[in-house]
Amino acid sequence: TLRALGKCMDVTSAGTANGTQVQLYDCNGTGSQVWQKGSGSTLVNPQSGRCLDATGPSSANGTRLQIWDCFGGTNQQWTLPS
Repeated sequence: TLRALGKCMDVTSAGTANGTQVQLYDCNGTGSQVWQKGSGSTLVNPQSGRCLDATGPSSANGTRLQIWDCFGGTNQQWTLPS
Protein backbone atom coordinates (compact mmCIF):
# COMPACT_ATOMS: atom_id res chain seq x y z
CA THR A 1 0.00 0.00 0.00
CA LEU A 2 1.26 3.47 -0.89
CA ARG A 3 0.14 6.29 1.38
CA ALA A 4 0.03 10.07 1.10
CA LEU A 5 -1.75 12.60 3.29
CA GLY A 6 -3.23 9.79 5.40
CA LYS A 7 -4.88 8.22 2.34
CA CYS A 8 -4.02 5.20 0.19
CA MET A 9 -3.40 5.03 -3.55
CA ASP A 10 -6.53 3.34 -4.87
CA VAL A 11 -7.82 2.09 -8.24
CA THR A 12 -11.16 3.88 -8.62
CA SER A 13 -14.21 1.65 -7.96
CA ALA A 14 -11.91 -1.42 -7.83
CA GLY A 15 -11.76 -1.26 -11.63
CA THR A 16 -9.60 -3.60 -13.67
CA ALA A 17 -9.89 -2.14 -17.19
CA ASN A 18 -7.23 -0.14 -19.02
CA GLY A 19 -7.76 3.56 -18.35
CA THR A 20 -9.28 3.17 -14.88
CA GLN A 21 -8.21 6.22 -12.88
CA VAL A 22 -6.09 6.02 -9.74
CA GLN A 23 -6.98 8.23 -6.77
CA LEU A 24 -6.22 8.88 -3.11
CA TYR A 25 -8.91 7.26 -0.95
CA ASP A 26 -9.51 6.28 2.66
CA CYS A 27 -7.39 3.22 3.43
CA ASN A 28 -9.63 0.15 3.56
CA GLY A 29 -7.36 -2.84 2.89
CA THR A 30 -9.00 -3.87 -0.38
CA GLY A 31 -7.19 -5.23 -3.43
CA SER A 32 -7.61 -1.91 -5.22
CA GLN A 33 -5.07 -0.46 -2.76
CA VAL A 34 -2.38 -3.14 -3.11
CA TRP A 35 0.69 -2.29 -5.20
CA GLN A 36 3.73 -4.46 -5.83
CA LYS A 37 7.04 -3.86 -7.54
CA GLY A 38 6.89 -5.29 -11.04
CA SER A 39 9.66 -5.70 -13.60
CA GLY A 40 12.08 -2.81 -13.80
CA SER A 41 10.62 0.12 -11.87
CA THR A 42 6.95 -0.59 -12.52
CA LEU A 43 4.20 -0.72 -9.90
CA VAL A 44 1.57 -3.41 -10.42
CA ASN A 45 -1.89 -3.64 -8.90
CA PRO A 46 -2.28 -7.44 -8.52
CA GLN A 47 -6.09 -7.27 -8.48
CA SER A 48 -6.12 -5.90 -12.03
CA GLY A 49 -2.74 -7.23 -13.19
CA ARG A 50 -2.06 -3.77 -14.66
CA CYS A 51 0.64 -1.16 -14.08
CA LEU A 52 0.45 2.35 -12.68
CA ASP A 53 0.61 4.56 -15.77
CA ALA A 54 0.88 8.30 -16.41
CA THR A 55 -1.75 9.15 -19.04
CA GLY A 56 -0.65 10.46 -22.39
CA PRO A 57 2.16 9.50 -21.88
CA SER A 58 2.87 12.89 -20.34
CA SER A 59 5.17 14.32 -17.71
CA ALA A 60 3.39 17.68 -17.44
CA ASN A 61 2.20 18.99 -14.08
CA GLY A 62 -1.33 17.77 -13.43
CA THR A 63 -0.96 14.57 -15.48
CA ARG A 64 -3.52 12.01 -14.31
CA LEU A 65 -2.65 8.47 -13.27
CA GLN A 66 -4.41 5.32 -14.40
CA ILE A 67 -3.85 1.59 -14.71
CA TRP A 68 -2.80 0.14 -18.06
CA ASP A 69 -1.33 -3.06 -19.49
CA CYS A 70 2.31 -3.27 -18.43
CA PHE A 71 4.65 -2.57 -21.33
CA GLY A 72 7.62 -0.93 -19.59
CA GLY A 73 7.26 2.51 -21.15
CA THR A 74 8.81 5.53 -19.48
CA ASN A 75 5.34 6.57 -18.30
CA GLN A 76 5.22 3.35 -16.23
CA GLN A 77 8.63 3.74 -14.54
CA TRP A 78 8.60 4.98 -10.94
CA THR A 79 11.27 5.79 -8.38
CA LEU A 80 10.47 3.33 -5.62
CA PRO A 81 11.48 3.68 -1.97
CA SER A 82 14.18 1.26 -0.89
